[in-house]
Amino acid sequence: MEFKVVKRVLIANRGEIAVRIINACKKYNLTSISIYPKEDIESLHVSQADTAVQLEGTGASAYIDIDQIVQIAIDEKADVVIPGYGFLSENSTFANKLVANGIAFAGPSPESVENFGLKHLARQMAIDCGVPVVPGSDLIRDETTLVDTCESIGYPVILKATAGGGGMGLKVCHSSGEVAKSFAEVKSRGATLFSNTGVFVEKYIRNGRHIEVQVFGNGLGEVASYGERECSIQRRHQKVIEETPSPFVESLGKQYGLRKSLTACARKLASSVNYKSAGTVEFLVDDDTGEFYFLEMNTRLQVEHGITELVYGVDLVYFMLLQCEHELAGTVLDIGVLTENLQYNYEGVEIPNGHAIEVRVYAENPLRDFTPCPGRLHLVEFPDVSFTDHQLRIDHWIETGGCVSPYFDPLLAKVMVWSQTRTSDNIVRVLKDTKIMGPVNNIQYCIAILESEEFRKGETLTSFLDTFDFHPKMLEFEAGGNYTTIQDLPGRPEVRHGVPRAGPVDDLSLQLANIIVHNDRNTEGLEITVKGPTIKFHSSAIIAFAGANFPIVLNNDKTLPMFAELHIPEGSVVEVGSAVGHSSKCYMAIRGGFPGVSKYLGSKSCTPALKLGGHQGRTFVAGDCLDIAEVERVDEFKTGYALPQSFIPNYEDSEVIVRVISGPHDTPDIASEEGLQTLYSHPYSVNFNSNRGAIRLDGPAFKFERTSGGDGGGHPSNILEYPYPCCGLSTVGNIMVLFGVDGATLSGFTCVAVPASVDFRKFGQAAINGTIRFKRVSYNDAVQLMKQRNEFLELAETRPVASTAENMYLKYDSLEQYESVECVFGKTLYQREEGENMPMVSFRQGGESMIVIDFGTTEFSLFNNGRQHILAKEIERQLQGEFNSIECTSGAMAVTFDPLLVARDGLLSKLVFLEKNIPKIETLTVPSRKFTLPVCFEHSALDSCIKRYMHSQRPHAPYLPSNVEYLMRANCIETFEEFKKCIVGKAEVVTAQDS
Repeated sequence: MEFKVVKRVLIANRGEIAVRIINACKKYNLTSISIYPKEDIESLHVSQADTAVQLEGTGASAYIDIDQIVQIAIDEKADVVIPGYGFLSENSTFANKLVANGIAFAGPSPESVENFGLKHLARQMAIDCGVPVVPGSDLIRDETTLVDTCESIGYPVILKATAGGGGMGLKVCHSSGEVAKSFAEVKSRGATLFSNTGVFVEKYIRNGRHIEVQVFGNGLGEVASYGERECSIQRRHQKVIEETPSPFVESLGKQYGLRKSLTACARKLASSVNYKSAGTVEFLVDDDTGEFYFLEMNTRLQVEHGITELVYGVDLVYFMLLQCEHELAGTVLDIGVLTENLQYNYEGVEIPNGHAIEVRVYAENPLRDFTPCPGRLHLVEFPDVSFTDHQLRIDHWIETGGCVSPYFDPLLAKVMVWSQTRTSDNIVRVLKDTKIMGPVNNIQYCIAILESEEFRKGETLTSFLDTFDFHPKMLEFEAGGNYTTIQDLPGRPEVRHGVPRAGPVDDLSLQLANIIVHNDRNTEGLEITVKGPTIKFHSSAIIAFAGANFPIVLNNDKTLPMFAELHIPEGSVVEVGSAVGHSSKCYMAIRGGFPGVSKYLGSKSCTPALKLGGHQGRTFVAGDCLDIAEVERVDEFKTGYALPQSFIPNYEDSEVIVRVISGPHDTPDIASEEGLQTLYSHPYSVNFNSNRGAIRLDGPAFKFERTSGGDGGGHPSNILEYPYPCCGLSTVGNIMVLFGVDGATLSGFTCVAVPASVDFRKFGQAAINGTIRFKRVSYNDAVQLMKQRNEFLELAETRPVASTAENMYLKYDSLEQYESVECVFGKTLYQREEGENMPMVSFRQGGESMIVIDFGTTEFSLFNNGRQHILAKEIERQLQGEFNSIECTSGAMAVTFDPLLVARDGLLSKLVFLEKNIPKIETLTVPSRKFTLPVCFEHSALDSCIKRYMHSQRPHAPYLPSNVEYLMRANCIETFEEFKKCIVGKAEVVTAQDS
């Protein structure tokens, strides 16, 4: 049917149900209007609606602001407001206000909403029309009457808040003592959640099933029913898995004529009040006798309505909107429209077509009493919906990168599968193919339920989950440790453009740990810094620790060895203590890695400073959980393979020698001879202000040949921005800093040397106050050390058993003879001085795997940026397979490559040739984009950042304590308002990274 009156539909809800309604609006060419508070801006219901209006207020409370939502409906000229479930879906005041403003409420009449919303009134209506109810009471005001009533009914009983819903405001009691204790709690819960303190009591059916009937009325006493749904599988009285038809009704229920009785009672009750729109009549069915009792009527669309739609071929949201169309047009919705897709048996009872199961996927932790788990969604992938033997429907609001807010119910998705006959195999397969990575969710838990014998037999009662034994393949952090993260190899070395390499600071130790547990040596593991975590293993696991010396204890009793395979039984707790000695990090590898952690930009490594990768982009805290791979169950701890002592690196050098490669900025025009001689002859100690991003070194100040960085900055350590070699040794002012694996890929400080990659681990492991010395080696020697490191690891992968007299690590970590490096200065790989038709250009070494190309280090030039652009395009066109990445910046560009696969000198010759043959660029046009960005001149966060910098880095500098005042002085600007006018609304040309 084409809608003629209803054109604009406001959805007074959020999440998956809002998206489901938006899809219905699209199907029937209706304009959808969504609402959202700022905490919900990442939900799909905001981006997929035709119009989205932001609500004032915070979190869930914004969705129940009646006056605000009604006003938005008026302003947006909504014809209909559809409330979904929860929030205002059963609020008669809301419905009345909409109707008073000429806006249809997609739901029952306000009277029906109000009467059925109070359970004691609904109970009386059921009694009045002959629907069986559980033995119970009217509203009870005092504790004495309550206890007497419970004694007469007989224990166990269930206390109910009369205005409750969604499983909230319920308490099962087995004695008068429990009743007295629970009475105040239920009253308080009712007051808090529903603004109603009314309480009544009913007999608690021990072996009960929760079975409900979907109905739809046209408001004239005509009601259609759509079979029953079984919703017995509940945790904390809230549904987890639903199905239709009910296995009990389909089997034993047939001898009682249960479907006929249930649907007849549901229609009778709805018809007695001329019910209109969708509704659900809930019953408690006694598993022992087949007797059933009215529980309540939900005057809204149910969460689980989708499985009814799959089995009976109806669209309940369409019916709700159609009901509004007829109301606004002053006509009647014909009951025939509601039943035209149904098939009936000879008794007039609707016949289900096939069987459907729904699983509610929540961001919650079954291990921690289903605690909600907010956080960032790192990966969301659902299976293809096109199947031949069954139908798949997934209602959800999530996507990769979205955020699960702590302000809302943690429901992420409803996974529904229709099959010709009842089976859990199809939905289990779908759930196993579903990937929702980030916060902990209940998918494993639901799979375990669906695979249980009880579910397969249809024998799950409402008490089933109370005793369900769940064994997740998971570990849990009881304490997070000082700085524990997930790292893998090789990290993100080829991404660059502002994204750090990441990965372990000691790549050798992680690889050895992986080899010990029989993983691929690049598999992700835990990097543990200074003080380790306490981890509980909820299933058996095989782990190994490698790296610095940490005390490791199993179950507060047994000390565990490092560099050995450890078979950990289910339920065990492993506590990692504090580092002992001169190194600061160890690594825990686990067989199979962490399959529940997604890759970001090709890696699982975490860079906490950027909130990027790993688990929620941060270090671990108590309560965090990680999925682990299934291994053979062990009931007692045992050890397996141990790495021979001769393969274990030395972590206890009191003074670490870090071998470095010259360049890119240790040339005579920048660095002084005295500065370089001091660098290579004096020790440096690790400052406390060090981390994965940078290690600040205390020691002699570096001295420069030049007095300024030109356009790069006033200090000689400043330089035009350039692509930075990973883990380079920089001069930040006069301070020496080793940038770490989480360091920047761009810099404006000179880099005078780059550690050999095999020695990254040495300064990464160095403890605070540890001593470091630098030793220059040639490029060829550094590459040879890389080759030998790979040979060492390949040998370790053979899992040698016996130790040897010769120290195998030292054998492969040193050279019999190093090439002589006589001159203290570094050299450019190639340099051309400025000529009549050609600019100056330098090709500089940046570690083993980077060539930095600059057209001068002191002056910005758009002309030079144009040459970079052309050169980058030519490299991409002509040198495919010979480079890993190209990075262009405002001051220089760089090409990275694999020195074990590509000869540097050959690549250098090709780069020089391409640069020489760049055509004239005076008329070059390059692609550009225009951005309009917000700017903030004054903010407490900016003040805090500057104060922190002054305290931890340097208290005095020309730009301190105010960046704005510094810029005003530098540009001879007298007033703050004048300064702002120079920035706001002015176009600026920005040259930075070239993608």
